[in-house]
Amino acid sequence: MRSEHPKEIYKQSGVKWKSFSITIVTAILILMTYSGLLPVIEGAEMENVVSIHSSTDSLKLIYKDVDASKFPCIVSLVTVTNDIGFIVDKLDENNFEVREDNVRELPIEVVELFDPDIDVNVVLTIDQSNSMRGQPIRDAKAAASIFVELMQSKDQSAIVSFASQSRTTHPFSNDKNSLIAAISGINVMGGTAIFDALIYSAELTKSKLNNRVIILMTDGGDNSSQHTYEEALNTLVSLKVRVFTIGLGLDRNSSAENVLKNLAGATGGMYYYSPSSSDLEEIYRAISMLLHHRYRISYTTHNPAKDGTLRHVRIDVIVRNNTNSDTASYRAPYEVDPVDPIDTVEPIESDDPVFEVLPNPFTPNDDGLNDKTEFRQRSGVPLNWGISIMDRYGRMIKWVNKEERYWDGKDETGQIMNPGCYLYIISNGDHVFHRGLIQLIR
Repeated sequence: MRSEHPKEIYKQSGVKWKSFSITIVTAILILMTYSGLLPVIEGAEMENVVSIHSSTDSLKLIYKDVDASKFPCIVSLVTVTNDIGFIVDKLDENNFEVREDNVRELPIEVVELFDPDIDVNVVLTIDQSNSMRGQPIRDAKAAASIFVELMQSKDQSAIVSFASQSRTTHPFSNDKNSLIAAISGINVMGGTAIFDALIYSAELTKSKLNNRVIILMTDGGDNSSQHTYEEALNTLVSLKVRVFTIGLGLDRNSSAENVLKNLAGATGGMYYYSPSSSDLEEIYRAISMLLHHRYRISYTTHNPAKDGTLRHVRIDVIVRNNTNSDTASYRAPYEVDPVDPIDTVEPIESDDPVFEVLPNPFTPNDDGLNDKTEFRQRSGVPLNWGISIMDRYGRMIKWVNKEERYWDGKDETGQIMNPGCYLYIISNGDHVFHRGLIQLIR
């Protein structure tokens, strides 16, 4: 099943029609779209199909999140775009296949969503180098202002302008008037330091817990950065920042364009080619729509065992002969068997605490202070032991062995956990030696 979009939602991706004569090829494409031979692609109307030299038949599925909190019901959030970055809408159960640990899950339920309650934190990183002088910078500022106008109530944006140096034109805010005023004051100057600008922008997102996004627009390749491509990419990946890149008037398949494509692909974002500055508004509109559009795919797992195992989920999207897929993982909850000796054997008695867990609470926010909690062994513990970290639902979060002796607040996949209390159980498989709670705060 799917939900219908209100008409006003689609107006967000409105298209500026230019007065040009429609060629025979254009007419054929329109006919194919409305006759059902091409995917219905939100925002990718005739201007974009003709001006952007990419196939509209290619698909990209991005796996946003998997939620097992209502196990055995598993809920996944995905987005689907064409290869030029415009959303593909109006898909249903017939367009998706779900496999968990290589077993196809049936039935599935698919609901199409436009979710204004997603709190997206976006840095608009705008090239203000000398080559942007004139109409390009005017159109870039107008397009970025449109993006700000389309912000939802929980969104926040920051403005970074860059040439040879980067600067914060406006810090994170949801004040649209203030953000737009800051954009209007951007002037051209200097060279193009893309990698420095990305690192600078990524650092701004550290204050945000999730949904960190950078939209970088540039009309050239890097010629001024102090940092390298690898340093920029490592920073973006470590901070889990998705990057959407826009190449304005770049030579197709040039080294400058390939850098932007690779940055977007490696961080879970998208690359957009803008033939001229007049196309920028449509691209910013498309990204705004994409950030809040998704499909919710639900199913009941074929494996209801609460065994704490890591499960791997693959989702395929199929539109006629075009397919794409992405994967994610979740951990099944852990429920102790009543006859399991780990639950029935009493902890070993000791005059002193068996373990010290310090600091507790701890703050794993990568600031160098209290980023992990350490398990310090005291008396009465044999050589072989390990630590099970579980959440309040009884789900296994991470197994910590005695060589590591600390927890960094992340699960097995490296995802940082939400603030709250977590249970730890220290055992050797036969006996529980210590158990207690760890508080994770930020």
